[in-house]
Amino acid sequence: MFKEFLSDLVQSVDGAVGSILMGMDGIPIDEFCVRPEEDLQLIGIEVSSILKELNRAAQSMETGTLGEFLMVNENKTTLVRKINEEYFLVLVLNGNGNLGKGRFRMRVMVPRISREFE
Repeated sequence: MFKEFLSDLVQSVDGAVGSILMGMDGIPIDEFCVRPEEDLQLIGIEVSSILKELNRAAQSMETGTLGEFLMVNENKTTLVRKINEEYFLVLVLNGNGNLGKGRFRMRVMVPRISREFE
């Protein structure tokens, strides 16, 4: 159901290797990956744990709702954007991926995906 959204996202960003739609409970909803060796489900599960902690920190600091975060590592960048209180979207880029375009495309994609949950 969501594979077309995820495919569009990955194919529209230079250096994107995959995207996964996840539940906050760590259950994957759908994914699209151009590199079969990428374990997007493992990334999604780990990100769900981090996202829960970041949400708690945001509440504690009274900074408002967390919208997105990113992890920049030596070989890849992981972008995460909340869709709603139950779901989030992950985009994985290789080390040379277009971070700015990835963030922009996720910002455009999230409202489209969100409508599918209504």
